[in-house]
Amino acid sequence: MTKSVYSLVLTDEIVAKIDRLAYMKNTNRSNMINQILAEYVSFVTPEKRMRDVFGRIETILTGSEDFQMPARPSESMMNLRSAIAYKYNPTVRYSVELCREEGGEIGTLRVQLRTQNENLILLMTDFCRIWTSLETGTFGDVDYEIASGRFSRKLVLRENGSAVPGALSADTVGELIANYVRAFDSALKAYFYELNRSANAAEAVRRVFTDYVSRSRLIL
Repeated sequence: MTKSVYSLVLTDEIVAKIDRLAYMKNTNRSNMINQILAEYVSFVTPEKRMRDVFGRIETILTGSEDFQMPARPSESMMNLRSAIAYKYNPTVRYSVELCREEGGEIGTLRVQLRTQNENLILLMTDFCRIWTSLETGTFGDVDYEIASGRFSRKLVLRENGSAVPGALSADTVGELIANYVRAFDSALKAYFYELNRSANAAEAVRRVFTDYVSRSRLIL
């Protein structure tokens, strides 16, 4: 979506209110005016679509006690926090960054266990390897990275294991992301719950993953 420079003559008082609104929305004047005009002519901008996606994620996950949602760092990104029932209740941070343009790839999920404990980092890495082995075994090509207890994955719309092109509604995309984050978090918690029985830990992750895959025709 291209942007161009236009000259507008505006009332100072209106500009002041727009600037105030832009500050509250964590954006700039030009983007705020663009959003206002887009809403007036019923045009869905990438920024509005991202807000709608994040709004749907919040609606689904805020009803759960598992997640906390700090303020969004930018229009294209949202963060979530969850706690693991393990020593010192370490925090897991989920970061969802959306692509501006619609298509098969909708964004990136980054997961980080907030700890300096080397044993916890190794356990998180082991979980991520179990999870990704299930994903690659089911979907084939999955674009992910695992490093020092951190997990990063491209979010791609899939149908029956194959990537699907085309755009979906913001509500549907939000639901798909929320379902994936919830499944990942549930599997992670199940893994730590069964740590004393390593074989059971891997099996617990598999059960959560299988349930997630079986629930919807469209997944990530």
